[in-house]
This record gives sequence, structure tokens and C-alpha cells, in this order.
Amino acid sequence: MSEEVAVIGGGISGVQAALDLAKAGVLVHLIERGPSLGGHMAQLDKTFPTNDCSACILSPKLVEAHRHPLIRVWTLTEAVDLQGSPPDLTLRVRVKPRFVREDRCVGCGECANKCPSSVKSEFELGLCRRKAIYIPFAQAVPLKYTIDPEHCLKINENKCGNCQKTCPADAVDFGMEEREEKLEVGAVIVSTGFDQFDPEKISPYHYGENPNVMTALEFERILSPSGPTGGHLVTNDGSTPRRLVFVQCVGSRDRNYCEHCSRFCCMASLKQAMIALEHEPSIEEVTVCYMDLRSYGKDFDRYRDHVMGKGIRLIRGRPSEVNLDPLGVRIEDVEGASIKDIEADMVVLAMAAIPSRGIGELADALNIELDDGGFIKTMASSDGPLATSRRGVFAAGCCTGPKDIPDSVCEASAAASLSLTLLPNRKPKTLKKPKVRDVSGEIPRTGVFVCRCGTNIASTIDVPAVVEAALKLEGVAYAEENLFTCSEAALDEMATRIRDEGINRVVIAACTPRTHEPIFKDTLEKAGINPYLLEMANIRDQCSWVHQGQPIEATRKAIDLVKSAVAKANQLEPLQTQTAEIIREAVVVGGGPAGLSAARDMSKQGFRVHLIESQNELGGRMDEIHTSSEFGIDRISATSLLEGLDVDISRNIKIESISGSVGDFNIVLNDGREIKAGAIILAPGADLPDCSDKEDRTITSLELDRMLREGTPLPKSVAFVQCVGVRNERFGCSRFCCKKMLEQAKTLVSMGMTVSVLHKDIMAFQKEGEALYRDVSEKGVRFYRIDGEPDISSENISFQSVTDGNITIPVEMVIESIGMIPSESNRDLSLQLKVPLSREGFFLEKHQKLAPVEFAVDGIFMAGCAQYPKDLFESMVQGSAAAAKAAGLLSMKVITTPGQICVVDEERCRGCGECESLCSYGAARLREISGKQVSHIEEKMCKGCGLCAVSCPSNAIEARGFTIEQIDAQIDALLGAER
Repeated sequence: MSEEVAVIGGGISGVQAALDLAKAGVLVHLIERGPSLGGHMAQLDKTFPTNDCSACILSPKLVEAHRHPLIRVWTLTEAVDLQGSPPDLTLRVRVKPRFVREDRCVGCGECANKCPSSVKSEFELGLCRRKAIYIPFAQAVPLKYTIDPEHCLKINENKCGNCQKTCPADAVDFGMEEREEKLEVGAVIVSTGFDQFDPEKISPYHYGENPNVMTALEFERILSPSGPTGGHLVTNDGSTPRRLVFVQCVGSRDRNYCEHCSRFCCMASLKQAMIALEHEPSIEEVTVCYMDLRSYGKDFDRYRDHVMGKGIRLIRGRPSEVNLDPLGVRIEDVEGASIKDIEADMVVLAMAAIPSRGIGELADALNIELDDGGFIKTMASSDGPLATSRRGVFAAGCCTGPKDIPDSVCEASAAASLSLTLLPNRKPKTLKKPKVRDVSGEIPRTGVFVCRCGTNIASTIDVPAVVEAALKLEGVAYAEENLFTCSEAALDEMATRIRDEGINRVVIAACTPRTHEPIFKDTLEKAGINPYLLEMANIRDQCSWVHQGQPIEATRKAIDLVKSAVAKANQLEPLQTQTAEIIREAVVVGGGPAGLSAARDMSKQGFRVHLIESQNELGGRMDEIHTSSEFGIDRISATSLLEGLDVDISRNIKIESISGSVGDFNIVLNDGREIKAGAIILAPGADLPDCSDKEDRTITSLELDRMLREGTPLPKSVAFVQCVGVRNERFGCSRFCCKKMLEQAKTLVSMGMTVSVLHKDIMAFQKEGEALYRDVSEKGVRFYRIDGEPDISSENISFQSVTDGNITIPVEMVIESIGMIPSESNRDLSLQLKVPLSREGFFLEKHQKLAPVEFAVDGIFMAGCAQYPKDLFESMVQGSAAAAKAAGLLSMKVITTPGQICVVDEERCRGCGECESLCSYGAARLREISGKQVSHIEEKMCKGCGLCAVSCPSNAIEARGFTIEQIDAQIDALLGAER
């Protein structure tokens, strides 16, 4: 049996799957056919709905994967054959030559400077050129040059060879040849992503004839600070555009090309429209032409409203053509009932996401099936919802159909978990920490590394001036600037400088430590110094972003922030960590689809699982809400998911109290039993709105399901009303309701009934949703887009149609499609575990894009509708994703407590309990020592935030890394700064 896993595809899905497997102690082969990792996410400027810099949140993930001792990255590699059955599979791969020795290349770029051959850059989508020897982009991982054999003069004509002559590391090797390797693995995960529809196929849009007609991804590169224009929004002639038009669904939702919805385009275009206005406030007009605005995700409706507040114009309709002279679009405004010609300086086409190039050959090599759209076909089985037609092969991310980043990341983690279920007897590999030198007696030699962050920082702050000022500060031995300090090349250079310059303290002036501090600490440790000898100055969030348009003042403030950071760094001392054993058992709260999925995975992986369900039956609302055949999942009964597994199930049980911390939780149940566990997965589900005050002939979609199941006679005419109780000021879209309605409408119309649907937007974003939408429309279901709430009388329903004004139609029954609202149990669990809730009352994840099932509190994870409403398939996927995170924790023998924590001086403590009431993580608790109540801080739970320290009336608590002396030094530096 092999205990290794192959992941095919190096985008965000593949990288996330590899990291989750590696954290569970599994050796991973990460296979990427291109020269570097990153996928399409590496090409993005910002991500919605947080507007995070895409490179900033992605780069640490790429570097972590490439550096991880249990992840072997195979670039320029393709899978060609798979033999055997799990967990004894043999994957044959073909490795193409890079013609550059990775072990020698230092990424200096001398070779590219001397290369005479120039071709269009694939990464920049042809907007600029690259050399025949190149790296795809500045933050590429690995940052190693590659020779393009199609355009290299030496390879094709035996001429030139400048790169080989110039390379100072003797890394260029024209003798490298293609080779094949065999990998023995227990499972395979496919995460090959997507490609873009070719816009030239739609000739009326004239793509390729006018350079100012571009795809959305090309527009992303123009907005990006690392793109061909350095983040400056300009037209082809270099001028600033005054009018922008975004065209949605280009190739998508079109039976002539791609029938499916591409899911992420609506929100991506809104994001681009807003970012464009931020880049160039002089833009006079921004128009988005759309069919349905599918803001179906968490906080998407709120983001949409925020964008609309910027004055962006929405026109419902699909443009019939792009006019070239003058540039613009012709569109039928559906709501305005008129034909409009809208002039523009730039037209941005939101392209359909299509199956990735070569997916057919890969499917043949792996012997797996594709669906009718050419994506990898997944099907529910005993191996989980992401199983393909071949056992042991799972698929995640956009290779199974378009989806946005959080959904792709969830599927990646879920695929990792499902792979682990095939390796139940594995022996997790443990990693050794590098040795660090003792610098406690050394005079501070501080290194300052200032990040340009593309143009996120450098467009406002004079970065060279900050570096120059840093070099003059006491204790500073070295200072430099980087384009992206979080890139692998910059991190490697930092480690080298630390060693070569004898640096024993480090200041990084860049972005936020919330996302980047871990990767910088890791770099210090690899360079041989204690990771807590690091101080960060946040000159992006706290300076350049908030002082745009004030470059002089912002630069002065950035220098002050660096002065303060250096003053503190000079006072830093190495902090030590502790280890504690982990209880290798898990508690899953909630026996619905997500909880059952999590419990099944963890039990199959060999962990002891305790499932706590407050009701008498398992399954949650699985039978009530999800009656359709969604990937065949509904045919699997709730109990069969755990059949034959050693899961301790507690029914009709509630949690009385929870104490302890990561690796060692103590759960007390209301029947008096206590459970010890190392990890907790919260999946209590969601509630439905109270519809008790509805009209007599009005039923809910849930009641309709019951009537259909029981064969209750139904009237001849019905009307569905969508978004009841949701998509209002308090709650967003519930994701599942529109598709649910379409399935019910299809059933009713097949029974000969007249069916009408009153809606705001049809959120049929699922891969099969658009075909279902078209099918019921063609079967006679009438759709009315309405404004406001309908008026239901004894025989009719009246409403304001956005296209036809006031309409009244006779109906015998009204069906309210109710959404989901947060469960009351969310608040109870939030208080017990000190985990945060969103404004709506759902669980608040650690990071909306890249950590959708993790809390900020270690050892506790979330899944299912408690995080946000979702359908059955998504709930089960999230359950598996949470299981992967818990498995990564429980696979470790011990847990390392952080060094940067708070400590109590028991002699000073008077036991007032102020710290306990304030601690968000439940780390501070009173206990009795020698008959006296004193505070104790649990090291494993403490995050070192310092709230208890600043609130203690006795000054009995100190935050390590934030001592009074260090803070005084920062204040003195700021007060002494030149003004």
C-alpha cells in the first residue's frame, strides 16, 4: 500500500489539496504542466468580496507548498497513464525539459537580458512580450527560468546560446531531455482548473479587431500592479478611458457555445468596475450589461450594494454587437424596453469558463469520464461526493465545472480528506524543526525589508526614501526594497541576507501580519534565527491604502512606522515555545449532511469520532429540503453514510459546556457525560424563517415537497415567490432556493399545471442549473422579474414587473421559496467556544477566500449551512473539507504552543476576572491557588493579542513580544521623529 498522493494541477485548488495532505503527514506529488504554480488566481489583481490583493494572499500559499518537505513539486509535467487500484496505484508522468537546472538557477535574470528572441507572454495574455528564456511572472514559484523550445534559437537553429554563456550559475543545460517517471500513490486528485472561451468565435463582438475590446482576464492584468501597464488603467493609445462597458455571459448561458453559467463573472465584473474607479477617479461612466446578476455567495449582495453606491450603471440585457466606430455596444435594455447604443473607450468581455486544454487526454490517461460539457464528471459514491468514475481518483475545483475561489478551495480540502480515507493505516510523517542560533547576547543587527507590493504601496509611498531613512536608524545593519517581499525569490534572498550580513533582528515594512506573518517567521527560522525576532510595519493597510493622493505625507508616515518597528525590534528577545500531546479524537456537532460527511471521513481515516445531534434522527433537513437527485446524493440515506463505521453517536443531546483548548477539549453533555477531543467540527445547520402568518392558500416550498411526497392533490395554477425572508437588509441569497424552485416547477408543469415564478434574479449558477432553467422555460413556466413584494388576494397575485408594470394573474396557490437563516445554536456555540459570528449570525471564517472552514480559534472548524446557506452537495463537500483540517491537526503527535503569548504575575493578580471576561479565545480563566483566586492563561489557546494585558488593573499580565519596554521604545521613536 502506498501512503503517497498525487495532485494533478498547480492552481489554488491543487496547492490547497497538497498542503492539507502534507499537514496530515502524507507525501504529496504536486504535478503542474506549466513552468510554475498559481493557476488563474495568480493573474488576478484583487479578489471579491474583500478586495484582497490576489498575489498577496496567494504567494504565501505557493511558497509554503514549494518549501514544504512533504510536497514534491513537478513542473512541466503531465500524467500519461494510471494503473492499479487504490491504495496501490502507479501513475506514469512525462517530464519535459526546462533546459535550466533548478538546483543552480538563482533567478537573477541575466539570461533573459541577453536573449534576442521575443514572443507574446502567455501569462500576460499577449498584452506584452517575454523572452525565449523566461519566468512567467514576478512571484512565480518556483522562481526558476525556463527555455521555450519553440522559440529558442539555440534549440531550433543551433545559434545564439547567449543565456548559457551569460549565466553566472552555469544553470543553462541544453542537454536536458524529456523523461518518464513512475509514482506509486494511494490516490489521485485532479485539479486542472479551466480555460477561457475564445471570444473570436462571437464575430459581432469584434474581439481582436480593436485592442480596446478585451477579455475580463486581460483587464485584470491591466489593473494589476505587476501587469504590463504597472497597474495604470490606460487604453491602447496610452490615454485614460472615460467610459467603460462590461459585457457579461460572453459564451456562457448560450446554447450556441456554453450552456452553463460560469458562476464568478458577475461578481468579478462588479469588482473590476469598482477597482477601475479607484484606479482612475476621472472615469465618467461605467456600465455593466447583464442577464441575471448572480450575487449568490456570502456577503455578495452586500458587496453588490456597495458597488452600486459608486454610481455604476446596470443594464439588463445581452449586447447584440460591439460597435467599432465609435467603440461601444448595442443592447436591448430589457427593463427600459429600448435599443441603446452605449459608447465606450474600453469594452470588457466576461468570458465563459471552459474545460482546460488537454482535459480529454488526461481523462483518457486516468480512465475517468467527462460530462456532456467536457468537464470531469463526479458522482456520489461510498468514497464521497467528489469521486470520479474511477475509484481512487477525485476531482476538485474548476475541472468539474466553473466556481469561485472559496468553493474551489473547499473542494480541494474535501478531495484531500477523501483521499485520506483510502489511507486509513498510514503512518503520518513528522517534520523536524531547523536549529536556530542563540542571539540573546548579541548586539542588535537589524535588517529592514521594504515591500513595494507592486503598486499597492509604491504608487503612494516613496519606497526608496523609506529604505534610505531606515539605513540611518540605530541598530540597522541592512535595508533593501522588494517588488513583492512575499515572493519566493525575495524570501530566499532575505534568508541569504540574514545569514551573510549577520542579521539578528528583522523588520518587514509591507502589508498585514494577519496573512503574512507566518511565512516571514518561517523564513527567519530557515535562516537560523528565532522566528519571534520579527517585527512588521504595516505600511500598506495603515498607510498607502488610507492616504492615497497624499504621497508626501504617506511617505513621512511610512518612515515613522519603520522607525517605530526598528526601535521595537532592537528590544526583541528570542521567545520559546512549548509542546503538548494531542488527543487524537474529534467531536462533530450536528448530524446533518455536513456533520455526517465530516464524521464519515474522519472515522474512515482512523480517528475516533463523537457525533452529537440535538434531534432524535440524523440527517438534518436532508429529506425535507433536498428531494431531487443531486449527483445521486439524496438516494443515500443519512444513516448509511456511517454504516459500518465506529462512530459514537449521541442523539437528543445538547452541549452543556466546553472547556480546554486545541488538542485537548473537554465537552460536557446535558446527560452528564464528558468527552475529550483534540478537534471540534461545528455543523449545526441553519433554521428556516417563521412563515406562520402567511395567507391561507400560501404554502412554503418545504410544504410543497411534503405534498408531492405524500401525493396530496394540487390545484391547476400556482405561483412561486422567490427570496422570502432573505435577500433583504439582513440576509443575503440562500444559494439553493432558485435551483430548488426550478426542480419543483419542472415537476408541477409535467403534471399539467400552470406555473408562474416571481423573482429578483434567477440564481441558477450550478453547472446543471442553466440547462434546468432553460428546460422549464421551454415547458411553459412563466418568469416575472419583480420590484418589491407581491400582493396576494383570495384569487389573484399582483406585482410590479420591472418590464411590464403592474400585473395581476389568477392563481390557486402561492408557493413561497423560503431561504435559510442562522440557527440559534450558532450563538450558543459562539459563546461557549469564543468563536466569532458574521453580521447575519452565521459562523465567521478565518479568511473568506482561502480558509472558508476554519475559525481564527485553533482546533475548531465549521461546515455546512451554519457557515452560510448551501445545497446538499456543497454541505457534504464542506463537511469533508473540515475533516481534512481536523485530520491535519490530529495527525500530529504533539502541538506546539506559540511563544508570543500572555503570562500572569500571580503575585500581582488580585483575581478580579476582567481578563476572563474579555478574552475572545477563552484562554484566560480564574483558578484557585493556595486559597487565592488568580488568573491563569492557557498557552495553547492564547493568541497573544494582549487585550488582557492592557485591561488588567493590576498590571499583572505581560504580553510576550509586547513588553512595556518595547512599547516605550516605539513611542519614543515616534515622538522623536522629524515632523
